[in-house]
Amino acid sequence: MTESDNFYNRIPKSLVYISFIPALLLDFIPLANHLHWLPEFSAMMLMYWLINRPQDISIGCAFLLGILVDTATGSPLAQHALAYIFSAYFITRYRRYIVNYHYGMQAVAIWAALLCNELLLSVVHMRFSGSLPDWSILIAPFIGALLWPMLNKIMVSILNLRYLRR
Repeated sequence: MTESDNFYNRIPKSLVYISFIPALLLDFIPLANHLHWLPEFSAMMLMYWLINRPQDISIGCAFLLGILVDTATGSPLAQHALAYIFSAYFITRYRRYIVNYHYGMQAVAIWAALLCNELLLSVVHMRFSGSLPDWSILIAPFIGALLWPMLNKIMVSILNLRYLRR
């Protein structure tokens, strides 16, 4: 077992679930239409825990998180749930490879998962509204991939602070 596995295994399950609250709150902020290039923070937090703590977060959690996002944002029900399930499957399927990559290569995998997420959301949106989404939705996965190393550093710092307090 590696040092990283030991570090993440000492984290209580409740802290893993509580960490979704700030991500959900960021997703629930009603932003103007010109800020739709921001990534879905709840999807990024889901991917973070799928990579680092897969024994506690699963595709079922991705579904429940998607239902929460759909309910709070007023999206067609199960739109985000479907997208999160596919993204979670992608991350879970290739987790062994992603864990061994440095943050730059992990960001590429996260970009692919977020792109899959956005494309599925666009297909569902197109089905319900009948209009094509703007091409700028493809910026959000790129921004999410750029934020990925920072998310990792922030989460490790927060978890280290909690560990050092003990």
